[in-house]
Amino acid sequence: MPTAATQSPSGTNQTRNGNKEQRVQPTVPFIRASALHREPTGNDISRQLTTSDQDLGVLDIPAYGYVRNIVILVTASGGTGGTPNATLTEDGVFAALKNIYLTEPNGAVISQFDTAHDLYLANKWGGYGHVLGSDPMASPVFTDADSTFAGFSYLLRIPVELNCRDGLGSLPNQNAAATFKLRMTLAKVADIATGTLPNTLPTVRVRVGLEAWDQPEVSSQGQTNQITPPAMNTTQFWSSQTYTVNSGNNTIRLTRVGNHIRNLIFILKDSTTPSRSDGETIWNNADPVYFYLDTRPLDIIEPNAWREQMYNRSGFGAVVGTEDPGQDAPRGMDNGVRVYDFAHEFDGTLGHENRDLWLPTLGSTRLELQFQASSAGTLKVLTNDVAIAGSVFI
Repeated sequence: MPTAATQSPSGTNQTRNGNKEQRVQPTVPFIRASALHREPTGNDISRQLTTSDQDLGVLDIPAYGYVRNIVILVTASGGTGGTPNATLTEDGVFAALKNIYLTEPNGAVISQFDTAHDLYLANKWGGYGHVLGSDPMASPVFTDADSTFAGFSYLLRIPVELNCRDGLGSLPNQNAAATFKLRMTLAKVADIATGTLPNTLPTVRVRVGLEAWDQPEVSSQGQTNQITPPAMNTTQFWSSQTYTVNSGNNTIRLTRVGNHIRNLIFILKDSTTPSRSDGETIWNNADPVYFYLDTRPLDIIEPNAWREQMYNRSGFGAVVGTEDPGQDAPRGMDNGVRVYDFAHEFDGTLGHENRDLWLPTLGSTRLELQFQASSAGTLKVLTNDVAIAGSVFI
């Protein structure tokens, strides 16, 4: 379990009218004392898509300050020749990367995403920025592939920092001999598209960047600076667990407990296709869904109420004028995906929370999901939990 750094209180002795008195100077908050920093990591890999997965190796993240995010920019180009008539798979271009792991210098896994589509969902629903700018599919960087399958592009972040208001969760990264590691795999072309593909498949370029905080000076302008993020070594994790769903009644015990739970993303697929669109049908027929905490009903939620809750906290799925984003569209809902967050109490929207709603759990906590499934399938649960290392509550 991470441990918090300790800071000593500071003050100055002032002399006034011959009397010596203690005056406590306010400490400058970390993000005011620091500065935002961004740089490429030197990891720039280009590989042509093939019919097999390709391991991109273990990538070092250079030592600098305090890590906020790892940025992954994917651009594909060069698909040409023949008479292509490609059809994207359900996860489409976000299936181009898989087995994404970010690990600490000691090898402990911070984030584990089976595919870049899982990471896309964490970016969209994780509450790390303004909700209107959180959907990677709505970004100006995003270019979807079409039937020619000539190329595509998108940008995703592996979140390390929890809250940009105070830098909570950003992790020290100042030892060049012990760096954070990133591992990824370029997926086989069949994971991305099927049908008639171009004679020459696109080449995918993957570039990795670092977003960080500078190391503040101990003091500036006569004031002591907070030189580490609050509750330093407080660490958030993203992990993935997959459960079997039977036709009929299901009680699924969530096994990722022991820390404070911040967010849960449920991805449901049927077992026949399998597809998230059919998983959407299963969700819509599951009326209601029960959440149990240590055998006590935590929430009993009707399908429409759950979708409404997701809309209220994100704005995704909203009809604007004559524009209806629809399912799996920019700023729309995602087929088969349900989000249950504990991170909306600051202003009612996802993220920048005061941490008061985080759900504390123990290793023995019994956290269960119960629902009636109209057909069999699989349920993937992306768990965002936090190991706190000091006072994190405002």
